[in-house]
Amino acid sequence: MKDRITSAKIDPATGRPLPAGVEYRGKGQYRARKRIAGGERIHQTFSSAKLARRWLDTTSAKLELGQFEDTRPLERQTVRDLVDRYVCEEMQTRENDRKGHIPSILQDEIAQLALVDLTPMAVRGFRDRLAEKYSAATVVKRLNLLAAICQHAIAEWDLPFSKNPAAATAVKRPAGADKKRNRRLIGDEYDRLLEAMATSPWPDDVTFVQFAIEQGTRREEALTLRWRDIDFDRHALSLEKTKTMHRAIERGPEIRPLTPGAARLLRALQAQRKSARPGDLIFDIGSKDAFSVRFGRMTKKAGLRDLTFHDLRHEATSRLARIYTNPLELRRVTSHKDIKSLDRYYQPHTEDLAAKAIAYEKRNFADKD
Repeated sequence: MKDRITSAKIDPATGRPLPAGVEYRGKGQYRARKRIAGGERIHQTFSSAKLARRWLDTTSAKLELGQFEDTRPLERQTVRDLVDRYVCEEMQTRENDRKGHIPSILQDEIAQLALVDLTPMAVRGFRDRLAEKYSAATVVKRLNLLAAICQHAIAEWDLPFSKNPAAATAVKRPAGADKKRNRRLIGDEYDRLLEAMATSPWPDDVTFVQFAIEQGTRREEALTLRWRDIDFDRHALSLEKTKTMHRAIERGPEIRPLTPGAARLLRALQAQRKSARPGDLIFDIGSKDAFSVRFGRMTKKAGLRDLTFHDLRHEATSRLARIYTNPLELRRVTSHKDIKSLDRYYQPHTEDLAAKAIAYEKRNFADKD
């Protein structure tokens, strides 16, 4: 009976009167209640009357200054609830993130936190746990994804975060994550790669690799291409699916210039087909996961170390830069989101840059000698 809820105006623990708006509800339980806009009451329970009164005073001051935010929606939802909703509504086409980055959030203890407890300190703990298992670049990607989810919740779902708790301004990112990968094909590696791919049981594997280097498409983009997406007359290809499908729906299909080398490959492939109906997929290479396994085996067979399929996009961008010297034009072909992203993929060989300087010197200073 000692902990029975009471409406007494005296604090049993101190014998002093309870502050207005504070109710004793049992040992170590003091509920403070405050009326907010619309006549609705909010309340919180504290371990002492002093803490309850402090909350009342702070809340009253915020109401008077127009700075009060009702955080109850943050108390009723967990990080897991927030992430699950984002995946359901915003990530239908982002398969890699759903398989890789999202589970790393949901499997961490941070997923159990109420959103009101999702503070920069909690996010820093999440960052440090990730850093024990993953590279700096992977940690940054997962922190940025969590920050993007929180920002979307603030902008679109009106969740009352005072600030984004996972933003880069609130949680420092690991050093060294922005290091460029500069793997390109060197010497006879291109020929060795094609020779190895030619032994694949899937005959389109060779053309798929060649197309990736000629056109600079991402693997998923090339896999979804159909014959109706190619306009040989206009030298263009149309991509219905992108990494951000909701934007593609708003803007319509993305049209990119079709490079001459890619066009030649596609015309040759079309001529080999018994049937090339508009709705047919262009490349018959099976699933992307099966292709990735084959590609890994073939690169080892060719003696190529540390080469991934995505490295071919670096190769393609660097080759295309010789044709499209204007970076804005190059970006139209490769579809990098900005110049900074484009710069990460442009990896010229140092001897090529040196050769340009030598050629320039010969053109401009030969007569003077």
